[in-house]
Amino acid sequence: MCSIALLTFFTYSASAQTGKEKTGALLWEITGNGLKQPSYIFGTHHLFPLSFLDSVSGVKRVFASSKQMVGEILLGDMATLAAELSAAGMMPQDTTWQMLLSDDDYQLVDKQLTAMFGTGLQSFGVMKPSMVNTAYTAMLYRKMYPNLRQDEAFDLWFQQQAAERGIEVIGLETVKDQTYALLDATSLKQQAADLVCMLRNSEYVEQNSKKLNAMYRAADLKGMEALMLSDDICPMSAEQQIALVDARNQRWLQKLPSIMAAKPSFIAVGCMHLVGKKGLLVGLQKLGYKVKPVLK
Repeated sequence: MCSIALLTFFTYSASAQTGKEKTGALLWEITGNGLKQPSYIFGTHHLFPLSFLDSVSGVKRVFASSKQMVGEILLGDMATLAAELSAAGMMPQDTTWQMLLSDDDYQLVDKQLTAMFGTGLQSFGVMKPSMVNTAYTAMLYRKMYPNLRQDEAFDLWFQQQAAERGIEVIGLETVKDQTYALLDATSLKQQAADLVCMLRNSEYVEQNSKKLNAMYRAADLKGMEALMLSDDICPMSAEQQIALVDARNQRWLQKLPSIMAAKPSFIAVGCMHLVGKKGLLVGLQKLGYKVKPVLK
């Protein structure tokens, strides 16, 4: 991983009316708007070593004091989740990869998959392009970081710990909601084009992954947003941004007030959901809450 000095954290305590964009921390305290006790929101990295949590100021302390845990989806039954994801990721029977790709792009995808997995589209051809993209990216991470363990993902760990403590775990969306955003909200043609772009620029993708990891370690949320949305050779389209981030944020912001009012909550969602003018931090302010970084 690239070496980078930790960025200085900035302390913000803006009122809800300002709607000022937040950056500079991964863990944020939520107060005001009638809450009797604070709740907390933590931006996770879905592919990052669990040991990193030891370096995040306050995260285990506030998690231990929370009365319920809130995640993107419930992760308790991994076998069922895997089966649902596999079913959602299957290519429709009336569509083939040859219909989505030119001959040259088909050969490129087949070659790159074979180099990574030892098998190409003869095996992966039954999957939607976004499913293949996800599998390729996950394998790329495993090669970059061989000590990374899937069973130590932040989101899963928090939910397992909450279950062991006997506190309620709440999912902000269903598996169906998430698989739609990941696998169905974008046309298969666009998914295939995104996969080709990623494979043609695999070295750049690897470099970007290292930059993103360094920014995550530095809690540079604004930098992560700029990297993902502005500086990417294969950026998300406006349609993808809405489906994967903005629309989900809006649905979650409709649910969070009643959840936090019921019990002090520890909320763990992907870090990219926190940032930006349509992110959760700004959204919570607009709802009347105060948010500030937890720095110790």
